[in-house]
Amino acid sequence: MNGSDTVVLAISLQKGGVGKTTTAINLGAALAELGFRTLIIDLDPQGNASSGLGIHPPDDAPTIADVLRREETLDAIVEPTAEKNLFVAPAPTGQMLAEVEAQLVAEMFPQPRLKDAIDAVRDDWDYILMDCPPTLGRLTVNAFMAADAILAPVQCQYFALEGLRDLSEVVKQVRAALNPTLEISHYLLTMSEGTKKLSQEVESELRNAFGEKVFKAVIPYNVKLAEAPSMQLSVLKHASTSKGAKAYRAVAKELSNGRKAKTR
Repeated sequence: MNGSDTVVLAISLQKGGVGKTTTAINLGAALAELGFRTLIIDLDPQGNASSGLGIHPPDDAPTIADVLRREETLDAIVEPTAEKNLFVAPAPTGQMLAEVEAQLVAEMFPQPRLKDAIDAVRDDWDYILMDCPPTLGRLTVNAFMAADAILAPVQCQYFALEGLRDLSEVVKQVRAALNPTLEISHYLLTMSEGTKKLSQEVESELRNAFGEKVFKAVIPYNVKLAEAPSMQLSVLKHASTSKGAKAYRAVAKELSNGRKAKTR
């Protein structure tokens, strides 16, 4: 970990539909509810972490794309959400992030653009959560260079563990060349249909493989979780007593593990 007590996590798995953005939004909201000043950095070109919290930057507004180009500082683009202590560094609309990624690919050796931007404001936050694209391109590599660790959401489905093998391989490569302390520190089971045999088998396999790194809390398949983005709210605000909200609160308590928010 960095010398700062701020925690910087990349939320990543190289597979779409595993609950990555849902986790960024709702774990962020649950940490914010506990009093932690929390920033979500939206690195996914789809921009769903931004729109899911009601952040729709105008075409001429600075976004994370400008930070990656080193044309803006991170604090210049941060937007407050409707939820106390929760902020977003938004993705741009359209194809701009994809264009930035193409520019990053042209660099012979990846530059720590996002890490430099985060380091400049790191002490302003308790948690920084990066919602990574569902690919292993340069945007994800930039996030891995900046992260203390990776949180991997794992959907309770048959092919879920295949994505983990790909992720583990990339982590090895990043550790070797770019971020020697990077690790997958947490695994989160998502979209569980708890009584179904397949969900139970995936959970058992993950816990046998990774032990204490797997959150005890499991995110259930939950209609309210699916509805919340269309309301532009976290599930904690949309349906505070739902199973999904309770599960993400439990994950936030496990992650924070008794630590206190910084006094400001």
